[in-house]
Amino acid sequence: MATTYLPNSFEERGVTVPFTSDPVRNARLRGEIAEEREFLLPSLSGGKGTYVVPFKALGATIDLNLYDQALIQHLTDAETFTPFDLRRLVLDVDAKGYGGVPKARAAKRALQNERKVVSYNQCLLILRALEVLSSKPVGLDVTALMTPEGQNLAKEQFKIYSVTWHTTSEELMQKFQLWANIIWAIGVKETDHPGYLAQTYTNIQVMIDDIKDHLTKEPPEVQVIGKGIIDAATLTREIALREIEVCWGYETDIADTLSHFEDAMRDMAARVQKVSWILDGWARLFETWKESEDSFRGERRKILERIYEGLPILPKVALAKRQVDILSGIRETQKSWVKANMDWRTEEMDQEMMQRLSAYEIVDV
Repeated sequence: MATTYLPNSFEERGVTVPFTSDPVRNARLRGEIAEEREFLLPSLSGGKGTYVVPFKALGATIDLNLYDQALIQHLTDAETFTPFDLRRLVLDVDAKGYGGVPKARAAKRALQNERKVVSYNQCLLILRALEVLSSKPVGLDVTALMTPEGQNLAKEQFKIYSVTWHTTSEELMQKFQLWANIIWAIGVKETDHPGYLAQTYTNIQVMIDDIKDHLTKEPPEVQVIGKGIIDAATLTREIALREIEVCWGYETDIADTLSHFEDAMRDMAARVQKVSWILDGWARLFETWKESEDSFRGERRKILERIYEGLPILPKVALAKRQVDILSGIRETQKSWVKANMDWRTEEMDQEMMQRLSAYEIVDV
């Protein structure tokens, strides 16, 4: 099985940029140094590979709509490009109204929800710590801890235990705030307010189940595409869960975590960042599938093809041997499937754009 189609690292694969212009809907951006940043444009070469277009050349190569032009402008000013960076940037663009009123409202809700998630999870961590450390009923709940009075009561209870870690109750409260800020994109274990990455993880399973149900009435050629999506999604969930559970594991022995706090937080931050790379691109695919639920069956087949075409294939660095084989097979099928559809793509493509793209390198990632 050829593995050359798989990127070696997340950095080589790049981060998803949610453009809405059709030719760049699967675009990814990579490159830490501003002068070396470039866009990867898969699915435009008729199965030959992925076009690599310098950052500054994209606007002159592809006719971008106003929303995508706004994204480009904001990207120009960005210093770093991780999935967290891109999410924040996109929320900023959406909140300013470039994508219309519904997107603006959704972005503002997402930003408000971030603050709620951090606050709620901080209180949950405090409550769990008090329950572990106290020999008698704590007498507090999350709702109480969300108030200044509840926070003061928690500080009073922590005074009893703070000496053990050579700290103060105020410093302990600050540690739980830092912990909540680091874990927020996932959320603490069994929380009523999970972060957006945990929601994405859950939504991938919802999509898997729905596609499985949809495929029961589809012909074999559609089932092949659907199975590829399901296999890639299932594998991605497995790998993400491995990192998420390590983060949640720090709650198992809170006293030990507090004793090695800096190391624990450093490890947790790295793992949350890794989860963001693992799940990068999947939230958009889920929304694409969800938005098609009232469409005719024939239209949903086209949506499945689009999802399959844009599957965020994980890099080798995140995969074990069996997983490499699975994703290599999917990636190879992606390429041959695009080639099989090259004729209708050529009929639809802007020939002048294709001529401009021909000046750029094609790679296999």
